[in-house]
Amino acid sequence: MSGPSPTRPARSWNPPPWLWLTLLLFLAQVPTLIGHALGVGTGLGQFGEAGHGRFVTALLSLVQLLPLFFLLAAALALFAPRARCHFVERRYGLLPPDHPLMAPAAGAPKAPGEVPEPHFHDQMAAFLHEHAPGTQLRFSTQAGFSARVYPGSWRITRVGVFASLVHLGETDREAARAVLLHELGHLRHGEQHVAGLGSPFTALVRVWPYVLGALVVVPVTLLFVTGNATAPLTLAEVVLVLFSVPKVLLLVVAALWSAELGADRHAARAAGADTLVRALRRLEEGDRGGPARLYHPPAGVRIWFASRAETGEALLLLTLMWPFALLAQLLLTVLGAVPAYELLGASRDRAIREVLALAHDTLTADPAWWATLAVVLVWPLATGVRSSAGARPAVSVSSRVYATAVLFPAVVLLVGLLPLVSRPTGNVFAEGHDGHATASTGVPGGDGAGGTPTACPSASAPPAPTRPPGLPSFARGGPKASGDAAPHPSDGPRTFRTLRVTSVEALSGSTAQAQDVGDRLRGARWTLHGDGSLSADVAGVPVLRGSGVDGTTRWFTGQRTEHTDVGTTTTWTEARLVVGADQSPRLDLIRAATLAMRAVVDCREFTSTSSTAQRFSLTLSGL
Repeated sequence: MSGPSPTRPARSWNPPPWLWLTLLLFLAQVPTLIGHALGVGTGLGQFGEAGHGRFVTALLSLVQLLPLFFLLAAALALFAPRARCHFVERRYGLLPPDHPLMAPAAGAPKAPGEVPEPHFHDQMAAFLHEHAPGTQLRFSTQAGFSARVYPGSWRITRVGVFASLVHLGETDREAARAVLLHELGHLRHGEQHVAGLGSPFTALVRVWPYVLGALVVVPVTLLFVTGNATAPLTLAEVVLVLFSVPKVLLLVVAALWSAELGADRHAARAAGADTLVRALRRLEEGDRGGPARLYHPPAGVRIWFASRAETGEALLLLTLMWPFALLAQLLLTVLGAVPAYELLGASRDRAIREVLALAHDTLTADPAWWATLAVVLVWPLATGVRSSAGARPAVSVSSRVYATAVLFPAVVLLVGLLPLVSRPTGNVFAEGHDGHATASTGVPGGDGAGGTPTACPSASAPPAPTRPPGLPSFARGGPKASGDAAPHPSDGPRTFRTLRVTSVEALSGSTAQAQDVGDRLRGARWTLHGDGSLSADVAGVPVLRGSGVDGTTRWFTGQRTEHTDVGTTTTWTEARLVVGADQSPRLDLIRAATLAMRAVVDCREFTSTSSTAQRFSLTLSGL
């Protein structure tokens, strides 16, 4: 294994700044992603009559929003480098070399005329000043890291050195310097402002494996235990969230790994590949980070790369790692969307065809691919890099590497532009499914038959759903009072309270859901008003208007509609109140609720409906 001479290297081609591109693309999608996560969670939560739907979807919404919180924090940290510096130095106990706690212990007295060897702190400070003037050094006695770069302010960069690197420097000074050169390699693209010590960007990768267990496994288990009536819709959302976990990690990890390997290449050129590999092997012995260390490539990958840092394969890896992650993200979307379609009632064959059509359209609709092509085209020009056949070989890049870097996103976009996949016509979902859903498109030519282009549908709540067919109704007898007729004064106002719930029947939906509604009706206070209407102090029960009267029996009907950003819920209630002189008042209820949800993804409109119905009989007591 050999490497270049450990002197300051000539300028070389560096990979595009994928880390910055990742942050910018995420920030551009923040409003859309927040609206989707909150809207879906609110819509499903309101329909969860048993309360479990609200809890489950709140957790799922949090899972989708959590990456945005970290990425927004990373963006805000760009504007507050001093605050980040203060937090980092307090958190890790980083102190300047001349701090009393960092002062070197007094050594043995030297013989007359013997020049004392500078302390390790002074050697590292001098080395840092030689390679990156103005960069400041800080030391910590904590273990766990070797060295990390972080911003001290807009213009000042600091490198934190930890106990592991100090111990390495005592036995292998050149290897310790290679580690410092790696950290200085991050300064080329200003990566210390996005990644490095105290970065929310790397914190996202550290916590994400645990988010999967805490905020996804728990609600999924709850769904199976409770048998919630919204399970088909919520499970479809769960599937998408499960696949969104690696999707979020893919681009972020690819950007971080590209930055780390690029810094390794800088260190290998400056200190020699053998020296860097030696340092990596020594530091690997104490690395026990597990999944939480995903923000750094495994030591084996870094060792392989360092020994081949100047080969075409290494340069291709640096250049194409992020675009390949972008393609893998699309494949994960396809894998997650197929079972989600099936949960909503689509057949396997139709789901695959529909998802492939969506993926094909996404190739050109996703701005990330256009941004990738623009970056790989412009980056060599912006950095003054020329082909190796040009006149400046010191800053050259292989023609094969550059052509491959440009062709990969260009071919992907070409596939998206060609009419290779067309969306199937007809209804996506099977008719008669309890969670009935449909899909339509507003993309140009989206009818699949060469129709005229139409505008993308707007992302708004669907209209109020219609009353579910087949609901039972209370038989009426005797004359019916008109809506404006005033009742006899002796009829009201009167107040009742639920004495007990004598029967609960689930007409559709789960028994647990019907039982929960019945529990909320226990102890309810009912008021028969002078205008013939009936109201209750229970949430979810609309004001019931009188629809008929026959002696001691009254009939009522009521309806209420609620809207969210992506859903509309309508509740219908029919009631029969029997008030006799020789028996306790009895109230019979028939209640139905329908949730209609609507989402627009890539100019495609998706709607779904789900209904539940219950029948109750209550014994009342007069007040």
